[in-house]
Amino acid sequence: MSGRPDLVLAVLHWIEYLGLLGGLGSMVVRRLAANRPPIHWVRPPMHIALGAAFAGGLALISVEAFQAGTLPGWERAVRVAAEGLAFVFCLRGITFVAPAAFLAAALLPFGGHAAAVQPPAGAELADVLHVASACIWAGGILALATLQPPGGWRGPEARSLLDRFAGVALIAFAVTALTGVLRATEQLHGISDLWSTSYGIVLALKGVGVGVMLLLSLAWRRGLPVARAEAAVAVMVVAATAVLAAYPNQA
Repeated sequence: MSGRPDLVLAVLHWIEYLGLLGGLGSMVVRRLAANRPPIHWVRPPMHIALGAAFAGGLALISVEAFQAGTLPGWERAVRVAAEGLAFVFCLRGITFVAPAAFLAAALLPFGGHAAAVQPPAGAELADVLHVASACIWAGGILALATLQPPGGWRGPEARSLLDRFAGVALIAFAVTALTGVLRATEQLHGISDLWSTSYGIVLALKGVGVGVMLLLSLAWRRGLPVARAEAAVAVMVVAATAVLAAYPNQA
């Protein structure tokens, strides 16, 4: 991967990604809190996240269309339409928020670098799994960081919520890491690209950020007050992902 990233597109990707991660992560956390015994104070601001995803996605395809001088492809148009539906459904309390949001997330790879790989099917499938698992793991972390448990994260209900999340987060992290490594090998020509190319350097920084998140997750589960610190690192990891997505596609 060569060339330079478009920083305007990177910012818009970042907003859209954070919105989808936060929105879907909020759904996961709310669902876990609804298990018996239910935890009633778990209400992460899902509508704000989905609104950001829609705004970022709409602005992104508008800028891309302006730069290319053509209408956006069907994948991009359907993705943003799904984000808009998820946002409206959330505001109106309609049941189908999750399917619309997951459809939007699943369509992300079809307009990105995976589509340039030949044949694209394997890369796109790996990216779909990567995005879905990241929404559960990193998105759940973002959603948890917005909460203020009664008695703090060492309280009994907060510990119960973390235990429930840990079970799914561990699997989601493993899938995220594995698919991330697989996709990285398709974008790099060799290990030296990690320090000799700008794309590789950003990718390496993203990997370091993921490692820091893992360490903070272990500290968080031990009751240390690092929830917002881990969410801040997650925001930076998503920023690195957005920069990577803003590099020009190459077949």
